[in-house]
Amino acid sequence: MNKKTRRIKQITRWLAIMMVCFLLFPAGSLAEDQVNSDEQTMETVTPDKMGTPPNEESEQGNQTPAEIETLEQVPEVNINQNTDQQIVVVYADSGEDNVKNLALTTDEVVSGEQVSNRVDLIEVSVETNVEALMADLAQNPNVLAVDNNAKIEVTALPNDPYVVNGSAWQFQRIGADQTWDQVSNADPVVVAVIDTGLNVNHPDFVGNTVAGYDFVTGKTNVVDLAGHGTAVSGCIAAVTNNGVGTAGIAGLANIKIAPYRTGGMYSGDTQLDVAYICAAILKAAERPEVKVINMSFGGYGTFSSLAVAVNEAVSAGKVVVASSGNEGESWNARVGQYSYPASYDHVISVGAINKDNTRSSFSQYNDRVDLSAPGQSVLTTAKSGGYEYASGTSFSSPIVAGACAVLMAADTSLNAGAVETILKSTALDLGTAGSDAYYGSGLIQLNQAVASINSSETIGTTYRTHVQNVGWQIWKYDGQSSGTSGQSLRLEGIEIKMNNLGTDLGVEYQTHVQNIGWQGFKSNGQTSGTYGQSLRLEAIQIRLTGAAATNYDVYYRVHSQNYGWLDWAQNGGSSGTQGKSLRLEAIEIRVVPKGAAAPGSTNRPFII
Repeated sequence: MNKKTRRIKQITRWLAIMMVCFLLFPAGSLAEDQVNSDEQTMETVTPDKMGTPPNEESEQGNQTPAEIETLEQVPEVNINQNTDQQIVVVYADSGEDNVKNLALTTDEVVSGEQVSNRVDLIEVSVETNVEALMADLAQNPNVLAVDNNAKIEVTALPNDPYVVNGSAWQFQRIGADQTWDQVSNADPVVVAVIDTGLNVNHPDFVGNTVAGYDFVTGKTNVVDLAGHGTAVSGCIAAVTNNGVGTAGIAGLANIKIAPYRTGGMYSGDTQLDVAYICAAILKAAERPEVKVINMSFGGYGTFSSLAVAVNEAVSAGKVVVASSGNEGESWNARVGQYSYPASYDHVISVGAINKDNTRSSFSQYNDRVDLSAPGQSVLTTAKSGGYEYASGTSFSSPIVAGACAVLMAADTSLNAGAVETILKSTALDLGTAGSDAYYGSGLIQLNQAVASINSSETIGTTYRTHVQNVGWQIWKYDGQSSGTSGQSLRLEGIEIKMNNLGTDLGVEYQTHVQNIGWQGFKSNGQTSGTYGQSLRLEAIQIRLTGAAATNYDVYYRVHSQNYGWLDWAQNGGSSGTQGKSLRLEAIEIRVVPKGAAAPGSTNRPFII
C-alpha cells in the first residue's frame, strides 16, 4: 500500500469511530445524563484522543499497550533514522496485515511500514531487545525470515566525465554487434532491475519499459535521483537503431525493463535498503512476464531475508544475475571474499573485464564467480537524459542479464539452468584453462550463444546428485556444478541423462562406493551409488553410448576431499580417488563435439 493511501485510510478509520460514537451516544442523551447524575462525566474528544487506538487507556487513566493489528496504528518508519532498531520481516504468505500474527504491542513498536504484502519494516523501541525479539519472531510459523534492516551498496565506481558520444566497445567484445537483428519475439521478455530507479523519460528508453514500483515513495511512478539504475538499465535495453546515443545488449529483441527503486535518495547515493530489496525481489518473482532479475549491488553481511527472497525468485524459475563486487584490489580487506547476493546458490555472479580482456583490478574474485563481461569504462545512459562512461561490476552484471533475456527471447522453451549453461559453454575462456575464480567460465559471447540455440542439433547432459543431509539436489546442466564444496558433505548417489533432441546418443556411468567398490554401469537416469546408507562416492566413470557416440566426447571432473577440483577425465576414464577413503563433494559434466578442446587440464583426474 502506498504512503498516500495509508494516510487516507487512517483518517477514514477514525472518522468512522467518531460516527459510531455519535450514533451510540446522541448529544441529547449525554447532556441529560450529565444533568441527572453527579457521578457520570462526559470526556471531551480532542484530536489527541482521536489518535489513540481503542483500549490503550485503562479506566484509571494508565496506558495499556495495545496489540498491533495493523501498522497503520503507528507512525510511518523513517528508513534513514534509528536503523539499528529497525527489523525486516518476510512472511510466508501474502497478506494485507500480516503483522497481526506477530503478537507485537505498541510498547514494542514505535513505527513501521508495510513495504509489500510479503514484507514489513518495523522499528522497535529502544527499551526492546532487538536480537531477542528477532529470535522470537524467527520461530513464528508465519515468518520466513527476519533481519536487522541495513543498507547495501551498489557496485559502481565513480563515473568518468560526462560524454555524449563515445565508443561502446563492450558490445563488439562480446559479439552483441552480430546479434542486433537476429532475435525477433512478439511477447516481451522483461528484466526486473532492482536498483535506484530509472529515468523513464530518457530518449533511449521510450517504449522499452513496463510498470515497476518505487518503494522509496510508495508510488508506481518510478524516478531515479541517484543515477545508478538508469546507467545499469541502459546496458540492457537502451533503444537500438533510434539514431540517439547508445544501445543495449538486447538489440532489436523485444526486451523491456521493469524498474524497482529500492534506494538512492539523492544524486550519487549508492545505498539501497534491504527491506525494499526483498520486497522488490518477491514482487518480481510473482510476475510471469519477468524472466530475468538483475541486482547490481552487494554486501558482505549475511541476510537471511535476502537469501529467502532470492530463493523464492529462483524457485519461480527466474534467471537471477548479480555483480560479484568491486573489492578485488589486493589491498582491499574484502578481497576474495563472498559478496551477496552474487554468491548465493543459483545466482549468476558476474565479474568485470577491461578492453584488454583482462580482469578489471577492482573486480571481486572467488570460486562463486560464474561469468565475466565488460565492466570498465562502458558507455551507457545517464539520469540527465544523456550518456556517460561507467565502471564497476554493476555494469558487467546487466550485460549478462541482458544476454540471458536475449536467449530466452530467441527460444521461449529455455529455463534458467539452460540459459546459464549456454552462456558458460560458449564463453571465451580467459585466465587459466577451464573455470577459475577470476573469470568464472569466461567472457560471454552472445553471438556464439545465440548460434548454439539456433543450431539444428543440441547435445548436452542433465544430472543431479544426492548429497549428505540435503538429499537430491535440483537438476543441473552441461558444466554446472552439482553437489557442494567447502561444506564437508559427501556425494552419495548420482543420476545422469542426455539431452539429445532425437540423436541416438546415450550415457552410462558407474561409481566407486565406500565399502562396496565399483558398482557396475547404470544408464540414462538410473541411480548410481546409494542414499540413506551414509556411504560416500569416491570415484566415477562416464561414457557415451549409441550410434552418435563417435561424434562426441564427454568430459567430467570432481571436487574431492582434501584435493579440491581434480582435472577433467574423458570418455570412461576414472575421476576421483581410490583407496584413500576420501569423499566426492561435487561434479561437473560436459559433452562437446569430437575433437573439440577439453574444458581444462586433463593431467590428473584420478588419484590412487
